[in-house]
Order: sequence, then C-alpha cells, then structure tokens
Amino acid sequence: MKVQKLFEDELSRRGLVFTIDRESGRHIVEIEGCRIFISLSNLQRDFVSDGDVGRVSRFVDAMVTLSRNSDAALSTDQLYWSLERNDYKEPPDFRSAMSDQVDRVLVHLSSESRSITSVTPEMLHTLGQSEADAGTKALENLARALSEATVESENIEGVELGFIGTKLPFKASLILAPNLREVVEPVLGWPLMAVVPDRDFLYLWAARHTGFAQRIGEIVLREYSNAPYPISTEVYEIGDEEIRAIGEFPRETEPVAPPNRRPARPRTVRRSRSGGGR
Repeated sequence: MKVQKLFEDELSRRGLVFTIDRESGRHIVEIEGCRIFISLSNLQRDFVSDGDVGRVSRFVDAMVTLSRNSDAALSTDQLYWSLERNDYKEPPDFRSAMSDQVDRVLVHLSSESRSITSVTPEMLHTLGQSEADAGTKALENLARALSEATVESENIEGVELGFIGTKLPFKASLILAPNLREVVEPVLGWPLMAVVPDRDFLYLWAARHTGFAQRIGEIVLREYSNAPYPISTEVYEIGDEEIRAIGEFPRETEPVAPPNRRPARPRTVRRSRSGGGR
C-alpha cells in the first residue's frame, strides 16, 4: 500500500490523471491523450528489496518518457524472449511454457536497457511484425547478445561451473539462445545443466555432472529468495533438441538436499530458430 500511495501522490504532483481498472487492479494513467495500463507489482518488489523511495519518481519518469516516445522507441532489434515466473495476475500476450513454474515471454527492451516491457499486439502492429516473425527475431537477438558475451568458468572439485558476462539485464534467458552450444561447449562441454533463480543469475555446468546440483542448492535458494525478479528454483537440462526441468530445490526445506526428481512427462521447450506460442 505504501508504494501505491507514493505512486499516486507522484502522479497527482505531476498533474497526471489516473483511474483503477476494476478487473485487473492496474492503474490507468492518461498521458497526452494516451491511456497506459500500469502494474505496480515489480515496483513493489523492488521497493521491498531496498527501500529506495526514489524508485517511484524514477519509475514515473520512465513511464512518461516511454509513453511519449513509444512508437519511435520500438525496434525489432530490441525484441527478446525473457524467462518469467508464470504466476501472473494478468498473463502477457505472447508466452509459452518452459516448465511448471516458468514461461518464456516476448518482451521489448528499451534502447537504454532500463525498461523491459511485455510485447502487446499493438506493439507488433506498430513494428509490422507477425507473432511468428517477432518470436524468430527475439531468438536472433538473444543469439547476438550471447555472441557478444563472455563465458568464464571456475573449477570446483573437477567440475567447470560456468558464468556469462553480458550487458543484457536478463542473462538467465540466454539459455534460450539458438547458438548456446556453439558459444558455451568449448568452455563447459555439452549437454548442459542450468539454474536460473532470478532474471540476472545463471549457472551452467556439464550435464554429466548431475550430482553437482546439490553443491549449489543453498545459493539457488538464497538468490531466489532475495531477488527483485525471481524466476525458479528448478534445475534444467539443456540439449540439442530441448530444455526441460528435471527437478527443483524445495523452497521450504533446510538444509538443502539434492533436487527432487520429477515424475515422467516433464514439460519441455523445443530448441529451434522459430518463436511464438501463447
């Protein structure tokens, strides 16, 4: 409630008119004739994480700037797939399931990499893109980001644990990049295991070291619990054809045991150069 009041006070201070959408609970803000639907969930999560009151005014600054330059700011080069938790209050328009807990969501990253926006049909219309073409472009952009990234590793008792350095603010999504094997195999081998407890956290290691997961369980749970944008405590297996969740670290259990094995029929996402799916 405190974030909501700070946000509404900031809107009133700037003379911006708003209402509340009855169905979704989102704020509807009027800016120069445009109606913008705003969810405060991420802002609330960030505020709880660090208590930075200045986030509210900066959030409104970004909202106003984005709305006034929305069409000009859109670019197909800024389309990406982002991994997101699937416990939405209102699901994004373009998404596909990667596991029981996680979806890949079609997003647009602002040119200064400060704002991540779920893509809407109106945005695709402005860009002149079909859903399929936008999904393919999002994979190509992930591949570009990965090719520009650095891959490093640390040897932990004979296992190379991999890290990726990138300017992309949601590095976890790089496991979806179609060139992942090409870039990572020389350092870590193939196929791979991965954990993505939050948007900007990614550990990778060779799948033949299945037991290594138990070494990083506490880190995964800590990152997931403290992250402003948590994703999942699942462990993923990545091969040429698919990415699948093979287990997860139970969030309530301490100390951390090896991840619980899932039953047969795990949900998978196919690795290809085409996107799409809702």
